[in-house]
Amino acid sequence: MKTEELLKTAIQERKLVNFHYEDQPIRQAAPHAVYYSTAGNLNLDAFQYDGYSKTGSLPDWRNFTLDKIRNLEVLDETFEVAQGYRSYSSKYSKCVCKV
Repeated sequence: MKTEELLKTAIQERKLVNFHYEDQPIRQAAPHAVYYSTAGNLNLDAFQYDGYSKTGSLPDWRNFTLDKIRNLEVLDETFEVAQGYRSYSSKYSKCVCKV
């Protein structure tokens, strides 16, 4: 299954995901929205709980480009909508799927 399809399932079922990004160590996050950016990239907004972070400040919101996500795994563990999520944000005007 493609990354986009796996993320849609994870968002609809509110399941946590693990993945590698840009060949960095694994990350664990709660996916909240998949959408097309103004630049035309397919992006993921997720609340990252654990794993690799350049800044080290976790948990926190992160934005990922789908074509840089590798080895995506949908976990059995569910999540609640994270604080600060704004489903009505204008950046989601070209949304594929969101919580």
